[in-house]
Formats: sequence, structure tokens, C-alpha cells
Amino acid sequence: MTDAPKDSANALGALLGQKDRFGKLGEKDFSAATEILVKRLMVSAGQTTEDMKALRETVGPEIFDKVLKSLTAHQARQLARRMDKTVPDIEVSTAGAACAWIRGLMTGNMPAPLETRPTETETTAEETSTEETASDDDKPTPPKNAYFGRKAFRTGG
Repeated sequence: MTDAPKDSANALGALLGQKDRFGKLGEKDFSAATEILVKRLMVSAGQTTEDMKALRETVGPEIFDKVLKSLTAHQARQLARRMDKTVPDIEVSTAGAACAWIRGLMTGNMPAPLETRPTETETTAEETSTEETASDDDKPTPPKNAYFGRKAFRTGG
């Protein structure tokens, strides 16, 4: 049983070697098998940026991008965090954003860090200036009837 992975890899290599003989296996079948293996490598733990670059060079950029786009938001976020431990959560909040971050890392274009947030003194100065400019006349008038839920639905008006 310990030779099972080696036997499976040999069997796959043998199938690829006799691709012409087994005509029922079309290009779609080989493409699906390749995508499964690439996706498995992408979501496995311990992958680095160099590993992903080597994988892209091995399978080609088209297949790599196709599999990268097929990752769920959670999988893409995990891959981005594995490749860059300092990635802010806001930058990888969706699958598309995480994929863009991954592509940026692989091309060497590190995205710019988030701007620094204002300190407490800056925030209080802004709040005080806004409070001074706001007057009582600017407040919106409350609606005549604050309740427009179920009663309006039942009576039609």
C-alpha cells in the first residue's frame, strides 16, 4: 500500500504515454484531470510564491489562470495568505480581489500598503470642526407617522 501514490503516478504517466491508443480519452478529459491536480496543489498547505510560479510555468498561464479563477473566495483568500502573511483582510475580501493579489505577488508587483489611519488627535479635531458647523436647522424633520410597517400593509394605505 505504500507504493500506491507511486503506482498512481506511473499509471497516469502510462496513460499519457499511450494517449493515441486510448482514443476515448479526449482533450477535455486530460484538461479536467490537469485542473483537478492543479487545484489540489493550490489549496494544499505550505505553498509559497515560488511554488506557485513553478506550477504556472509547468502547466502554462492559461490553465493556471483558469483554475485560479475557479477557486472559491475562501480558497483564494487562504492561498493569498499563504503566499503573503501580511496581506490585509480588506485586500482579499472577495475571490476576485484575492486572485488579483496573488497575480500581483507572482508578477513581482507588490500592492501598496494601506494608508495609515488617522490618529485620535486628528479624529477629534475633525469631529469638533464638524460639530461646530452643524446647526439645529439642518436636522431633518421626522416623518408624520414613524410606523409604516404592518398596519400600512394590511389596510393598503
